[in-house]
Amino acid sequence: MYFSKFSFSLFLSLFLLLQVGVGVGVDPLSHSCTSSENFTPNGTYATNLSKLLGNLYFKTAATGFGVDMVGQYTQDQVNGLALCRGDVNATECQTCVAGASSEIGKLCPCNKGAIIWYDNCLLKYSDMDFIGKIDNQNKFYLVNVNNASDPTTFNQRTKRFLSYLSSEAYAAPKMYAAGELELGRSDNLYGLAQCTRDLSSSDCQKCLDDAMSEIPSCCEGKQGGRVVGGSCNIRYEIYPFFGFSLSLLSLSLLLQVGVGVGVDPLAYSCTSSENFTPNGTYASNLSKLLGNLYFKTPPTGFGVDMVGQYSQNQVNGLALCRGDVNATECQTCVAGASSEIGKLCPCNKGAIIWYDNCLLKYSDMDFIGKIDNQNKFYLVNVNNASDPTTFNQRTIRLLSYLSSEAYAAPQMYAAGELELGGSEKLYGLVQCTRDLSSSDCQKCLDDAVSEIPSCCEGKQGGRVVGGSCNIRYEIYPFFGDIHLVSKRQECSANQNELIGAKKRAVQQQD
Repeated sequence: MYFSKFSFSLFLSLFLLLQVGVGVGVDPLSHSCTSSENFTPNGTYATNLSKLLGNLYFKTAATGFGVDMVGQYTQDQVNGLALCRGDVNATECQTCVAGASSEIGKLCPCNKGAIIWYDNCLLKYSDMDFIGKIDNQNKFYLVNVNNASDPTTFNQRTKRFLSYLSSEAYAAPKMYAAGELELGRSDNLYGLAQCTRDLSSSDCQKCLDDAMSEIPSCCEGKQGGRVVGGSCNIRYEIYPFFGFSLSLLSLSLLLQVGVGVGVDPLAYSCTSSENFTPNGTYASNLSKLLGNLYFKTPPTGFGVDMVGQYSQNQVNGLALCRGDVNATECQTCVAGASSEIGKLCPCNKGAIIWYDNCLLKYSDMDFIGKIDNQNKFYLVNVNNASDPTTFNQRTIRLLSYLSSEAYAAPQMYAAGELELGGSEKLYGLVQCTRDLSSSDCQKCLDDAVSEIPSCCEGKQGGRVVGGSCNIRYEIYPFFGDIHLVSKRQECSANQNELIGAKKRAVQQQD
């Protein structure tokens, strides 16, 4: 072994390092001799390097990351770090760092700077102070040669998946995230994102964003690929390549996405007059936004996010699920909407899509907290009511009552039923996006109710659907049952009609 020739006698650490297997038992993925200068084998730099490698061997295993500097601020100072993959245990980590230390001495003898990568670890040292700085020089790609069966959809989902993992990684203490995405049937996509922990959170984010932006040029349409650098790396495959034993945040949020909502959208609109470049910054920000909304929306039925700086590449977005839809159905709908809108409005900077179960909207314009008066449509039940005048009056009364409940409720949602006589009932639902204030929700719903006469007069059912609120009524149930304790009330005839509506709406405030 090359380093055993170094004439130093004071470092037990190196002696121990050289007694632990001479390598990891596999060839490195890649390596680079990064300096234009060499050191003298028996000189001070050689001694400092040996000490550094010994220190990293012991420092890294405990947490999976180690950084050190040996020597004064002179030509003999050596800076170094070692990083193990986030799921690798301490023993495997230590073995990998030992092997990397041994192998790099053979591959880059007497070079003042070097970097070496394995599946399980990275080792890097230099006479230059690189700690805390993004390494943009050392980078390579590895590609799975097999093609995806549906490249366009696969690329979209891969990018969205990696964007989500990256957002988890740069915010996590270990700067590591890994997960699994269901592609449908028995097919899964596995992904990993990781940074060296000398970086700040913002630099980790930048490093991972830059790595993701290179996926189209290196691995477009392939079943797997890696972008590996000196400060971060990302990888995806259709088979597992990491361990699931760690209780990481990302692993507790394994992605369970269906291939879509399984139905056609009610409507959609490409809302911007501008397009974005497919592989540019806006495209990357949009993918990250959609990934964030996929995870943010299901717990409460509503998600809002913004990705990018206040510039032409900023993307604003929200997703809203119908108030009675459960978290699984909500997540499936948002996933399908994200996929479908990319096909319907490719490269458009703004779009909105509606389904029965959800709404998804994004734009380069800051629309959050503002009533959307532009995007609106009607759907009408073609059957006529038997007594149009009375039916219209009772419909307006039910929707107005539900609106007054919704804008005051935390979820800005209310649904209920109104007895029409005999076995007949009228069912109604109103909802606002929760970025609106209570007063703006009220205004949006009042405006929607005011359009019922012009769109749906005398019809047995109708909808006014917009980008900020929607209302619907039918003579059949179209929303999920709400289990409430029934309450007896002494009331007038008009109040009695609204008991069902009130009971259902009150539940939204609980």
